[in-house]
Amino acid sequence: MGSVKDLTIKKEPTESNLGRGIFTFSDRYSVFDWGKMPDDIPGKGAALCMMAAFNFEMLNEENIPTHYVGVLDGSMKKAKVRGLTEPSSRMAIKLSRVIEPEFLKSGKYSYAHFVKGINNFVVPLEVIYRRGAPLGSSLFKTIKKLENSGKEEEIRLLLVKYGLKKEPQPGDLFPETGYDFTTKFESTDRALADDEAYSISGLSEEQFGELEDLRNRVVPMISGRADEVGFIDYDGKLEFIFFKGVKLGDVAGTFDENRFMFNGEQVSKEFLRQWYKKNQPEWYEACEEAKSKGIEDWRSLVKVQPVHLPQELVELVGEMYMAGSDRYIGLNLFRKRPLEQIMDELRPYRN
Repeated sequence: MGSVKDLTIKKEPTESNLGRGIFTFSDRYSVFDWGKMPDDIPGKGAALCMMAAFNFEMLNEENIPTHYVGVLDGSMKKAKVRGLTEPSSRMAIKLSRVIEPEFLKSGKYSYAHFVKGINNFVVPLEVIYRRGAPLGSSLFKTIKKLENSGKEEEIRLLLVKYGLKKEPQPGDLFPETGYDFTTKFESTDRALADDEAYSISGLSEEQFGELEDLRNRVVPMISGRADEVGFIDYDGKLEFIFFKGVKLGDVAGTFDENRFMFNGEQVSKEFLRQWYKKNQPEWYEACEEAKSKGIEDWRSLVKVQPVHLPQELVELVGEMYMAGSDRYIGLNLFRKRPLEQIMDELRPYRN
């Protein structure tokens, strides 16, 4: 069981053959790498499944290779999103092997298994893209850390990557999209320089270039769709598999993978992150402190447990996910109130 998705394996993958599986998108959620939080968000799983499936189908129409097979309807038959009359929380996918790095006594991870030339594996990287800096962006933390260390040249180079001449403010969009890499299988997402990302990827130089080219095609399509329906896509993450070539894996362009804004307000999991930062800062700070210790089971160091959300907030966030998903895919599968009305009712919880 994952923190938010469950995987049913129908056919095991091998080095020479893709497997088959089913993602079941749950109503669970996770923030700050904690894992399952105390509440379930009603409708969240199906909302994310519909967005992810819509994006895969949009990308496949442009011949972008992915691991997507199809969404499953109520009879567990493969379908397309626009052929559904009710939302679904299940998606059929092609499976690659998961080869996890080894955690060493030194507190570091070994990627010795990811030798060049292997086939059919989940690339052990997350690709982060930033088109802007919404509230909560880790970019602000990075800049602050560099400032405290007096690393002015590193700050300048960081700003150049996004086409900036001065430090951004929350809500700014950048002249250029910037890309970063983090680890995928480590206990916390560790930032990587491009050369380290390449060295642990298991990909050849040509294949790593293929991944970057694919990334550069996917992001404008997701961001463009967001723009079409009134959202702003500030940032997001992508994951990939390798089977006789690089393919987009996991899911992309949802309210959990991305930070979308609507009328100047967050329509994403970031809303929940900010709620905990404001209403239970001692838990958030304990998580950050534990992560800094560099141990794999950092959660065991956190003595504070996350509290439940207010029940009214749980219901409103569920409506936000469902109405937002319908707006993004251009259908009315969830039959919820207009997103504008829901966002109005959420506003008191933001302030």
